[in-house]
Amino acid sequence: GGAVDPAPAGPGGPPPPAPSAVDVKKVTEYYLRGKDVGPILMELVICKKMGKSADNKSVCEEKHGDTLKKGDPLIAFTRFFVPKGAKYEDLKVKFLLNGEVRSTSDFTLQESWTGYGNYKQTTASKAGTWEILVLRGDSQLASAKVNVVE
Repeated sequence: GGAVDPAPAGPGGPPPPAPSAVDVKKVTEYYLRGKDVGPILMELVICKKMGKSADNKSVCEEKHGDTLKKGDPLIAFTRFFVPKGAKYEDLKVKFLLNGEVRSTSDFTLQESWTGYGNYKQTTASKAGTWEILVLRGDSQLASAKVNVVE
């Protein structure tokens, strides 16, 4: 078991440093007017176990380390910053084993300032190198790899 990162924006711990006025303005502008540009992927996590936060949002309770065992759940957890008034229906998560697509799941994003969480799950049914791809249309937004052992 590897170390688990604390969930972002938790109630505990010291407050983060304040962003500059320029940064706040940029992000606010993008949230208000970035609908035609698209969503921003904030994180992709290879997760072992999902849970719920205090306000009932999906959170990754336990991340996978560098290797996992055959038969383990393999969960792709994403969080997106989604501009106001936007809805995107052209997103996908693909699970590949040794470069070959094993499954593809479509998903939709709705406006979210705090990060629209979404997860897709499969089972690491065979040993080998599994890869998770996050796509919007034909553009790859992110990828993550993990080794599955017998």
